[in-house]
Amino acid sequence: MAGEVAHNAITGDTLYFCRWTLDGDVFLSDGSSSEEWGTDDRDADDYDVAMAENDPDGHYTGDFDSDGNIVLGIYKVAVFLQVGADPADSDVPAIAQGEISWSGSGEITLGTLSAQGGKVLNVYDET
Repeated sequence: MAGEVAHNAITGDTLYFCRWTLDGDVFLSDGSSSEEWGTDDRDADDYDVAMAENDPDGHYTGDFDSDGNIVLGIYKVAVFLQVGADPADSDVPAIAQGEISWSGSGEITLGTLSAQGGKVLNVYDET
């Protein structure tokens, strides 16, 4: 799968996203491992995943894990507007954030569950 992370912004912007485990560790850009932000003096440029503008109307997408390194789980995602030449820790606050359910090879959606014969047994209101 591709383009699981999407965001609309002003055309011509440079966007990227970062991915976190639920316990707060951030993944390296290639998804090979996760760690506390700033380990070994790493910064946003070590954790970023580029987003591409897919049409001239400001629709940006990025692949959650194009390298196939991130295993089944639920992860947090935050999209940032890159201000300078490279992603930087100063590119805050995030302009969007959310969660993704990941199968290890693609996003798990209600559609994919249904297509595989899965059932949603409980729905919880978290308000």
